[in-house]
Amino acid sequence: MWRYHLLLTLFSLPAILFTAWQAWQQRDMRFLRERLSFIRTFHKGSIWIHAASVGEVNAVMPLIHALLKRYPDKQITLTTSTPTGGEVAQKQLPTGATHCYLPIDFNWASRRFINKLQPCCALIMETELWPHVYRHCVTSGAPLLIINGRLSEKTVDAPDWLRALCPYVLANVTAILARSDADRERYISLGAAADKVKTIGNIKLITPTDAAVEPISLGRPFVLAASTHDDEELRIARLWLSIKQRNQRLLVIVPRHPKRSTPIQQQLAELNCNVAVRSNNDAIDETTDIYLADTLGELPSFIAASDFVFMGGSLVPIGGHNILEVAQLGKGVLFGRHMETFSDEAKLFLDAEAGFQVDGDEMLQESITALLADPEQAQQLGENGEKLIAECGHILPDYLDEIEGHCEINNLHPTDKCRVG
Repeated sequence: MWRYHLLLTLFSLPAILFTAWQAWQQRDMRFLRERLSFIRTFHKGSIWIHAASVGEVNAVMPLIHALLKRYPDKQITLTTSTPTGGEVAQKQLPTGATHCYLPIDFNWASRRFINKLQPCCALIMETELWPHVYRHCVTSGAPLLIINGRLSEKTVDAPDWLRALCPYVLANVTAILARSDADRERYISLGAAADKVKTIGNIKLITPTDAAVEPISLGRPFVLAASTHDDEELRIARLWLSIKQRNQRLLVIVPRHPKRSTPIQQQLAELNCNVAVRSNNDAIDETTDIYLADTLGELPSFIAASDFVFMGGSLVPIGGHNILEVAQLGKGVLFGRHMETFSDEAKLFLDAEAGFQVDGDEMLQESITALLADPEQAQQLGENGEKLIAECGHILPDYLDEIEGHCEINNLHPTDKCRVG
């Protein structure tokens, strides 16, 4: 633990400066204030849920809706660690839920945060292990659950000093609800008590309970490249232009980080093609080859309207992105070999014949060409994905029952202390 304190001390100034730079970039001074634990309002005694960024926010939304329905007298406080996660949260949160940013894990900041919030229970999404936050939360009397618990092989293979910190952190956890048996075993290998860790299922397989996604209309059918990263846009654009039988279809690119729009446009300018840019309100006509959708929060609508989807972050060593949303919207998906972060999901899709994994650009080109030539095959991939999601309908009620069993939310009021263990 002393190494963690030392690192926090050494990097405190750089961490604060980086946070200030993020706030300036996003024009969001609330991000700076709240990351330093200067939070103005709180609903004391609320159910506290932490979802680090955009992917976790989207995944936890069905659970938030379900918790509010089951406990209509309780408030929910959702925290995120990134400005983009906060932006998406504020757009999607229902009445009865509020958002703020989780403070940096300085001891004083975490203590101040928990003292102000006084949560009735804490639900931490996936892999967020913050020693000071965990300790102060448990000291307050609030049970702390890790939900959709996920650990990668990289985390398990961390340096010895970091692995030694994990049992200390995990000792403060009331329960770990893991997304898979493999994740359960990894938590146990890092020092979690076996009787605290239970496999429930992947929360991202829960079908959203809010209104149906409205497909975007572009006036032409299209294939979607979603959540792409640097180098992927140019590679995908090149192979797209080399496909002769595109049948008047567009390639729509939705980059993971819309702020990269300018460099992406500069790269695509090297190609002999017609590119329209959404943020410029460019019109799409019969000569348009590629549409760059450099906006935030519209990805589900693009997925819903597409013929099929290639999920980015997988041609380059990023680790992939969430392919489950594609299946929830009934579309087939292609993804590259770099799916380390979503290896369990990739295996599920391959076993269910809901998607294809490609080894590189040439194989991706061949797969896109095949699906363009055989729309029924693309449709079948989507139907298989929908079936996979439907078979996981037990996951949401299972999570609700586990949370209720450990937190006894129905018996709690804002001034009550929560049961631990």
